[in-house]
Amino acid sequence: MQKQWKVEMRYPGDKIDSLITTDRFDDFADVERKIKQNREMVFVVEPPSAPSKNHLRLLEELKQSGLKIEL
Repeated sequence: MQKQWKVEMRYPGDKIDSLITTDRFDDFADVERKIKQNREMVFVVEPPSAPSKNHLRLLEELKQSGLKIEL
């Protein structure tokens, strides 16, 4: 059972060898901060096993605001 958020940061437009970092966070606020600080990058986000509906909604709102987020 995964308890942390896993976030991969990738270069935009380059699917091959584009991974920059893989981070794990206990708190969604840290996930949000990482994404907002690196707006130009692409993020692949893997939520914990039981994420709150509020956190998933906030993640979707970030995506709708134009940030490049993949689940």
